Amino acid sequence: PFRRYQIQPVWRADRPQKGRYREFTQCDADVVGSLSLVNEVELANIYHEVFVQLGIKNYELRINSRKILTALSELCGGADKMIDITIAIDKLDKIGLVKVKEELQQRGLNEKQIKTIESYLNISGSNEQNLAAVKTLIGSIASGKEGIAEVEFVFQQAKNTNLIIDLTLARGLNYYTGIIFEAKAPEEVKMGSIGGGGRYDDLTGLFGVPNIPGVGISFGVDRIYDVLEE
Repeated sequence: PFRRYQIQPVWRADRPQKGRYREFTQCDADVVGSLSLVNEVELANIYHEVFVQLGIKNYELRINSRKILTALSELCGGADKMIDITIAIDKLDKIGLVKVKEELQQRGLNEKQIKTIESYLNISGSNEQNLAAVKTLIGSIASGKEGIAEVEFVFQQAKNTNLIIDLTLARGLNYYTGIIFEAKAPEEVKMGSIGGGGRYDDLTGLFGVPNIPGVGISFGVDRIYDVLEE
């Protein structure tokens, strides 16, 4: 596999909210050309080492798998619902469950499907409890079984890091195919996300270069600076 990292200015296309900059500095670390989940474990450790060295010891590293969300979509009547479901779920911490349910309704999901998504979003407890509950709900669907196994592997191998299995983590970008990460600032700082990433096994195919799997993470340098100032 080919590893790389870079630090450079990047630009945001949407209207930035409070604490989000139009132009900001981002540090990326990627591994390309390998399907091994050992890469995800290594990236979790990179987050851990960086944040500990910066003195942000009680950061949170939230993790989920897009395959689990695919299985949830299949449970709700079809993979074509995936984008609608993930976009709505991605707003959960901003708008709350009631509004997410309203949005799902507007996006054409019926009562029964919304109930299924609600029972998924209500899964809570320890990492182990989350895994057990999601196995019960979607473990019989092939993509779900695969996603749960991935999350379980990374969780078991990266127990030295501040890993939290967060089934509500969706990340709005649709090129993610497997494990997704979101690094969050310590609760008391009220800064939210300070990094994120995930696996993108088909992304290069969009640019005419198929069969190059990859996984990568990024650090939001400006926001990390803000956290340190706080």
